[in-house]
Amino acid sequence: MEEQLLRQLILQGEGKHIEFKGAKRSVPSDLYETVVSFSNTEGGTLILGIEDDGTISGVEEAFKNNILKDLVSSINSTDCINPPLYLQPVPVKMDGVWIIAMQVPVSSQVHDHKKAIYIREYESDLDITKQSQRVSDLHLNKRNFFTESQVIPNLTMEDLDEKLFEKARNLIKSNQSDHPWLFEKNQKMLEEASLYRKDFFTQKEGLTSAAALIFGKDTTIQSLFPAYKVEGMVRKINKDRWDDRITPPLRTNLIDTYIQLKAFVNKHLPEKFYMEGDQRVDLRDKVFREVIGNVIVHREYSSALATEMIIDQYQLTITNPNNPHFSGPIDLNSFNPYPKNPNIRKFFTALGWTDEIGSGIRNTKKYLPLYIEGAQPIFIEGSIFKTIIPLRLVTLKSFSNKWLKWIELDEKYTSHLEKSLSKINISPELFEASWEECLLHLVPSWTQKGTKLQNLDWPKNQPTDELLIKKVPSWSQKSTNLIHKKIRYIIAILSLTGEPLALDDIMMAVGYANKKTFRDNYIKPLEQLQWIEKTNPQNPTAPDQKYKLTLIGKIFLGNQE
Repeated sequence: MEEQLLRQLILQGEGKHIEFKGAKRSVPSDLYETVVSFSNTEGGTLILGIEDDGTISGVEEAFKNNILKDLVSSINSTDCINPPLYLQPVPVKMDGVWIIAMQVPVSSQVHDHKKAIYIREYESDLDITKQSQRVSDLHLNKRNFFTESQVIPNLTMEDLDEKLFEKARNLIKSNQSDHPWLFEKNQKMLEEASLYRKDFFTQKEGLTSAAALIFGKDTTIQSLFPAYKVEGMVRKINKDRWDDRITPPLRTNLIDTYIQLKAFVNKHLPEKFYMEGDQRVDLRDKVFREVIGNVIVHREYSSALATEMIIDQYQLTITNPNNPHFSGPIDLNSFNPYPKNPNIRKFFTALGWTDEIGSGIRNTKKYLPLYIEGAQPIFIEGSIFKTIIPLRLVTLKSFSNKWLKWIELDEKYTSHLEKSLSKINISPELFEASWEECLLHLVPSWTQKGTKLQNLDWPKNQPTDELLIKKVPSWSQKSTNLIHKKIRYIIAILSLTGEPLALDDIMMAVGYANKKTFRDNYIKPLEQLQWIEKTNPQNPTAPDQKYKLTLIGKIFLGNQE
């Protein structure tokens, strides 16, 4: 876990997903209650060496290694936590002292600490052991949501591929030579990884869906998941079919699926190296290790839809069946990660193919701009999870002079608008496009999406067809001839706030005089849609308050979805 992320968590303070523990010389006695409550509820981060008020007290260096050993051995012991959890505490030096951070993902099983079952409510760990209805509901929710953990009747060790266990051990060994699973027999490894478990509702005990997906023979997987497949295609020249393809589509175990998808990306995308400190980093590996790991770890395997990875001239796009928690783009700066298949994720972490929960999105955000200069990934949550990795960065910056005149902004905001539009990505297909081609790409999408939004009361009967647009006089020189005045204000606000700007400046730039009307008709609705936000939301009346464009607003303005 990086120091910057850790500082952000400390600043947030304790809550449902964050817990501080003072731990100078030993593991706090109530720590394992929190581990269990996080795993039973929505997951969270434990930080040792931080007091309740956020003061960094630290872990004494002489005791750090003992605390780390105690944590790992206890969490992996059924005497402490049952079923055991494989977690990796991480020491981080901050302000001259050591703290220890540990991410606890939500589990697909119900865990207890010394036979007591805890859940997380607000900032507290609540013991529900004697509340039979709540315990029953907890088991039922896990069973219904996490299809990976369902016990499959009559699935036996003979249905698994013996060679995959050896392959997995070799991969684990190269990642962590003292990993406890290395020294276990096959079935015991499955038990430790929660791939062999007891279903407390049916009282059946056995191998799970995740065990079949990771270790199953191809015939086993195809019998249990007949519609499951993963496609990999290149469409640069032949857009209707493909230039290259993984043939046949992947219907095999997840270990080989990962390896083959990664090899396909390596075949078609170039290497690029970067010096991170004194280490030479393969940026292609950093980015696509995370992207492909995310695809496999978060897929909903009960879905009949295929996973598709398509590489074209401009971007790599992956669509993946998903069990969503919300719908819309993921804000890379404030998202709260939630694993869809925690046991598969746990196994992939042991293989070295995924890191802590949420690292896939964070690392892609970190390394992609180094691989493709300035590029940012887009992740869109929904029943189909969509990942877009630009392979060429194109922004609205090159159109800033024409944009200023088109939406009739005050010329003194020319420099600000250029900075703002440089942060608005548009489709890489518009690389070297003309101004008219850019407008024909953007204007129809604004109207098509805007008319579906009640908050904005978007004017109807706006031209969206290319032929109708071209019939409008001076459509590419004056927005007032092409779009309703209200739409012009909305587009102007979004265009200006890519770089934060005060309300008075926004009004001056667009030539609007009445502050109350402007705030009521434009600013508030755009805030409600989460297209713009205050730079200081904790103090709405702050004298230096500005407005900035959100990820959702950027995607709308640049028509990236």
